[in-house]
Amino acid sequence: MLQNKIIKICIIVTFFTIFLSSCSNVDKKVELTFWHSMADPKDKVLNSLINDFEKSHPHIKIHCQYFGTYDDLLLKLSASIPAGNPPDMSQVYENWTTKFKEGGIIVPIDDLIKEYGGLTKEDLNDVYPIFIKNNSYDNVLWTFPFNKSIYVFYYNASIFRECGVLPPKNIEEFLDVCKKLTKKDKTGKIVRYGFGFRANVDIFAILYYLRGGKFFNEKETVAIFNDKAGKEVLQFIVDLVNKYKVAYYTKDYLDNDFASGRVASFIATNPHRTYLQPLLSFKLGVAPLPKWNIQTAPLAGTNLAVFSKKERGAKIKQRACLEFIKWLTSTENTVRWAIGTSYLPIRKSALKNEVMRKHLQEQPLDFIAIKQLDNAVCDPRVKIWQEVRTYIGEAVEKALLGKLTASEALDEAAKKVNQLLIKESK
Repeated sequence: MLQNKIIKICIIVTFFTIFLSSCSNVDKKVELTFWHSMADPKDKVLNSLINDFEKSHPHIKIHCQYFGTYDDLLLKLSASIPAGNPPDMSQVYENWTTKFKEGGIIVPIDDLIKEYGGLTKEDLNDVYPIFIKNNSYDNVLWTFPFNKSIYVFYYNASIFRECGVLPPKNIEEFLDVCKKLTKKDKTGKIVRYGFGFRANVDIFAILYYLRGGKFFNEKETVAIFNDKAGKEVLQFIVDLVNKYKVAYYTKDYLDNDFASGRVASFIATNPHRTYLQPLLSFKLGVAPLPKWNIQTAPLAGTNLAVFSKKERGAKIKQRACLEFIKWLTSTENTVRWAIGTSYLPIRKSALKNEVMRKHLQEQPLDFIAIKQLDNAVCDPRVKIWQEVRTYIGEAVEKALLGKLTASEALDEAAKKVNQLLIKESK
């Protein structure tokens, strides 16, 4: 009898121990670190969303840390990984993912979905296919799209109307429009340029994509951007400045030059409008990029990655990360994010959302960016993409300054890239 009582007492004690332990785990907050580069005013929208997430998920606390530019963020991430203290989540570019997925630095989103559920097949099918494709490697979804953008053609609608021109639909019209918009004073000095651009890789990449170019061979083992198409593109950029004298270039952003009327048009991503619009005293126009050989527009922006950690409770944190990603990228919240920041909504269902439909009626310029998703193109995901961008940017500058011909500048850049590719393959 005594033995039976002791056994019963042990069972009861064990049960209550497990029960109390379970309650403790449920009540304990899961604290996540999230690193990002969302500057004001976009950070206000992000923080508002996170506050609402925490209200509806009281067991999860997200500590946001802003790290300035994306270059700054990459440096911080690169230092944190060997030190063993990366964040739980971070914004990452695709070429960062190519690096981080090696060695188990990040956890595939697909693995988290298989283990914890949450994002259904219907959810994934609702995301624009190009985003899923660009976040996947060998059909495995490694990261999840977040602040995605696309390049558009910005123009001074007042000047365009004054000059009797429409946004160019192709590269021939683009050159013609630039000529008509460029204005000289009585002394022959140019007081307004038809087009402005930053002297870096972006202007080359945008036009090269429109020309139908590819930066690498199919296996991404050889750089081929110094092909005939690439050299035509860089020569065209140089000619806009030196031959036709219809374009102005700078290393800085063009917002003030555009606002002052010094340039009548330029190309930038669609969220750039949030910084640009407050500076303007005239009507802003937005149009698709002009067609060259093909009608396309390059995508930009980052994705969300969940980092692998060996610390106690890592699995619980990873599950909480997935919960946050699902919530943040739901139809309702991708609409909030898109309206608040002018980034693209990542879900197709966003266009059926009543709030979004009303917004697009009031702000039709945002729809122009969304429509370009049908023909969008993505940057290569090679690990050395940042170095590639640097070398091409240097080539653009050398060609503009006349230090090298367009052909020589691209050949030099391609040689440097191919040397890096050989080094990476060893």
